[in-house]
Amino acid sequence: MSAVRRLEAEGADELVERETELRLLTRLIGDLEHGHGGSALVLGPAGSGRTALLDQVASLAAERGLQVFTARGSATESELPYGLLSQLLASIPELADVPWLHAALSDGTDVQVLHELLCQRLLESARRCPVLLVVDDLILADEQSEAWLAALQRRRGNDPVLLVAAHSGSQDADGDDAPLYLGGLPWENRHVVRLRPLSEAAVRRLVHAVPAPRLPVAEVYAATEGNPALLAEVLARSSAGPGPGAEITAITADVRRDTVLDLLARLPSDLASLVRTIAAIGTLDEAYLRPLAAPLGMPLSRALRVLADSGLIGTDPAQPMNPQVATWVLAATGAAERAGTRRRAAELGHRRAAPEEDVAGLLLGSQPVGEPWALETLHAAALRRREAGDHTEAARYYRRALAEPAPPGTSARLRLELETVEASSCPFTGGLRLARATRISGDDTVRTRLSAVDLMMQRGARDDALRELAVLSEAVVEDRDRADLVALHWLAEGSGAGAALHGVPALADVDPAALTPAQAAAASWLATTSCSDGRLARRLARRAADPSHEPMTLYSPRLALAITFTQTDDVLEALSVYEEVIADASAAGAGVPVALGLTGQAWIHLQRGRVQAAEDALAKAAASGPPDGWPLTVSDALSTIAIAAALTRGDLDAAQRAVDVAVDGGPLYSAPYLLFMRGLLELDLKRHRRALGLFQECGRRMNAAGWLNPGLVPWRSHVAIAAQALGDEHTASAMIGEEWRLAQNWGTRTAIGRTHLGAGVAVRSEDAVFRLTQAVNALQQSPARVLYVEAVLLLAGAQLNRGQTSGVPRLLREAERLATAYQLAWATSRIADLGKRLSDRPRRSYRTASRRWRALSPAATDLVRRVLSNASNAELAEELGVSKRAVELRLTAIYRQLEVTGRAELRELFDALDKEL
Repeated sequence: MSAVRRLEAEGADELVERETELRLLTRLIGDLEHGHGGSALVLGPAGSGRTALLDQVASLAAERGLQVFTARGSATESELPYGLLSQLLASIPELADVPWLHAALSDGTDVQVLHELLCQRLLESARRCPVLLVVDDLILADEQSEAWLAALQRRRGNDPVLLVAAHSGSQDADGDDAPLYLGGLPWENRHVVRLRPLSEAAVRRLVHAVPAPRLPVAEVYAATEGNPALLAEVLARSSAGPGPGAEITAITADVRRDTVLDLLARLPSDLASLVRTIAAIGTLDEAYLRPLAAPLGMPLSRALRVLADSGLIGTDPAQPMNPQVATWVLAATGAAERAGTRRRAAELGHRRAAPEEDVAGLLLGSQPVGEPWALETLHAAALRRREAGDHTEAARYYRRALAEPAPPGTSARLRLELETVEASSCPFTGGLRLARATRISGDDTVRTRLSAVDLMMQRGARDDALRELAVLSEAVVEDRDRADLVALHWLAEGSGAGAALHGVPALADVDPAALTPAQAAAASWLATTSCSDGRLARRLARRAADPSHEPMTLYSPRLALAITFTQTDDVLEALSVYEEVIADASAAGAGVPVALGLTGQAWIHLQRGRVQAAEDALAKAAASGPPDGWPLTVSDALSTIAIAAALTRGDLDAAQRAVDVAVDGGPLYSAPYLLFMRGLLELDLKRHRRALGLFQECGRRMNAAGWLNPGLVPWRSHVAIAAQALGDEHTASAMIGEEWRLAQNWGTRTAIGRTHLGAGVAVRSEDAVFRLTQAVNALQQSPARVLYVEAVLLLAGAQLNRGQTSGVPRLLREAERLATAYQLAWATSRIADLGKRLSDRPRRSYRTASRRWRALSPAATDLVRRVLSNASNAELAEELGVSKRAVELRLTAIYRQLEVTGRAELRELFDALDKEL
């Protein structure tokens, strides 16, 4: 009796959710009692309760005094002629006096006569007392028994014979009107009973019938999918298991596995071998299976139907076997047998021109083939997986390819590519693997070895990269490889001094017009770090990015190029270069350049006030690799952007959390950018001495690396701010002077504006308005929008401090516009504070302003009148016969005397004093 019935409450006599089906079969038995025969087919997958339903029907017929003859098909007897029929006939009284029957069944002579005789005797017995024939697992019946049952169906006429058979049935023919020819029998005028999975309500009823512990119904229903047999075993094991904490999904998987392995063990050896073959090669294609499978005792198509009925295989060619079932079957199969089967399948697939991806999948678990096509197929699959970013799978194909015999050069190239891929997939050992990759020799491996050095540099191993480049220089022959080696050498050494011993020229000895794109990118980066000439750096960067030249393939020169564009305020070009790096590195499966490209984009987004875009890029970068396995170059960049984003939003708590994570995950002092961000947080928290120490350490590391450009990290002006807060005006003045000299030399609006901004905070209050005015003017046209907002607010505060209130409303309106656009909460609160200060401040004393106006010299008064007539500085210089710089100096002195910041406030003051003037 089925497990479903066993789990019902004691004394119950009906099957769960089988009432409708049982009523139909009970009605047919009633008709049989009254002399009316027929046929019924019970359809349902394995475990759906077919056998339990047939048992119930047989018991009911026996209780009513009917003759009941039962038989059950099996995989073993399906190969024996008349195996199922022998079970049926064993109990028929009318056949007990036929002494030759067993001999006739065994040799199969006079088939038609035999069938006629057997049908006649059965019908005679039925006329005496109605007969119920119950056949379970009809799909496993032998062909001879099927033929006799078909003959009986035709000969039955009006005799009281009812045939009830169970079959897995067609899974896609769901309508009762569909023609059925199952088990070789025509089922005209038949009744079809289809067994559906149990509903959730039925599962709840059965779960509640089991003694404590009470199991979660929804989880049990989802795990068993309403399969009665599976449900019964799961509930039985759960009730005898460790308690309510038992994992239902795990118990269900155990039941499924045990069922599969038990069924596999009970199959005939030929069918079991066929199951293992299907699990190994993953196909139901008979053209594949026929030459691979062991000799079968039945036609292959029939064997597949038998296995499908058992639930071991499916009927969908796209998924011939449940992946879990395949895993269990293969685990119970010997390794040699699995590998041999897959090798034969791969060879067959190659001969039949099967898809290359399928053949490669078979080769992955096969024995070595020893043919060139196998190596080529595996290598192509490895490259496809690498391009898709699946490094782990690519490494599997590379390792399998290396098991095939190959020429030394090919083998060396495969080992090199494997080490490079595994360096990306396993960051903890990436440096070691890249070092091993660069030492693999072979004339055709130079390009890949250069790529390995390139990745080594992005991980921060510049000394190792220089050593490997020195070795590699002896193997480089082609001009392109030599040019890229020189570019990498310049970047690794950081000075462009070159190495004549290894054939690497100094940058100063190379004609700029002869630089390749990679070399021009390296040269632009060196010009940036040394702060030699901003215009030269921009020209070199544009040469490197010129689309008419051959595109760069190495990542380090392109990343350096993107940073150069960022520092020259060409941020759109920088974003474009980063985007290309991210796309190429993603296709090649190189995680480090992807992360560096995304953090570079995030930094630009922060500069431009796009905090959400920066945080999105940061999230993508963090998700592109293992959270605890990044090299320091990437982990420092991620922490730097996280702190900077939090500071830009004004969330000091989030910034402190990001700092704590960075400190816990690495050395106390790390990259200069990270040190600088930590210093900014300490400055915002008013911990000036700690901020000073971080900024000074940042400066020491920048100087040690030869990075002088204040655009990279403006540590000097922030040393000045911290020193000024601690009362050290000498240090503050010296740092501002040094940064101003370098910023002027570099010449970009952002560098100049940032230096003025730092000076406006660090210098004496009487000079702050002038410095901050210059910062606003410089940053207004720069991409550094957040710095511009900061400068505007600081200028508004400085003017309020000096009593110069006429220009403050305009500044606050500008700051409010930008703060709203960029969602800068910290700026919004400061704008409100400054607005309150402005409204609470007494109005300007125009008597004092008039007195200052009259104190101007006649020459100064004349110059002001010319300015108010909209004369430009150049026009004024020409009229007065002096230089433009002299005019600027005279106007600056006038502005200070009148306590205004420029022409706009000068005009406002003039309008207010118009009557008096």
